[in-house]
Amino acid sequence: MINKKGNIMAILLVVGALFLLVMVGVMLVIGSTTINYVMDTVMPEIDTLGQVGDVNTTQVVDITIDPVDTFIQNFTWVAGLIYIFGLVGVFGLAFAFKSTGDKWLIGLFFALTLILVIGCIFMSNIYEDIHGGTDDFASIIQEHVMLSFLIIYSPAIMSIIAFVAGIILFSGGGNEGI
Repeated sequence: MINKKGNIMAILLVVGALFLLVMVGVMLVIGSTTINYVMDTVMPEIDTLGQVGDVNTTQVVDITIDPVDTFIQNFTWVAGLIYIFGLVGVFGLAFAFKSTGDKWLIGLFFALTLILVIGCIFMSNIYEDIHGGTDDFASIIQEHVMLSFLIIYSPAIMSIIAFVAGIILFSGGGNEGI
C-alpha cells in the first residue's frame, strides 16, 4: 500500500519550510532593524541621564542596557547565520523523507516549487524597495549584508535549494506510485 498522505505531507513540509524560511528572514531583518533603530535613538539619551536621585544611571546602563545593545548591533550577522542554518535544515528534512518520495508526486513538487519561487519574487521585490531607500531605516537595513543578499536573491537561491531537495526526495528507494 502506498502511503500517499505521508508522501504529500513530506513535500508540503519541505516546500513550506522553504517559504517559511524566507518569511522569517524578512521578519528577522525588519524586526532587528526596528529594534536597532530604537536603540540607536534611545541610547544617547539614556547615557546622558547621569545621576537620578541616589542611582547613577550611567553605571546601570553600562551593566544592563549596553550588553543588549551590543547583541542587537551584532544581530546583523547572527540573523544571516540563522537563515543559513535553516537552509541546511531543509536538506535535513529532504534526507529524512527520502524514502517516502513516490515518483507520481514530482508534478506536485514542481508546482509547489513554482509557487515558492513566485512568492520569493514578490517578497524579494518588496524587500529590495525597502533596502534601496535613503532614510535612516534603510541605512540600518543595509547593515544586514548577508541576510539582505540571501533575501534579495531568494528566488534563485530557493530554486536551487528546491531543485537539490527534489533530487534528494525523489532519488531515494521509496515506493513506486502508479
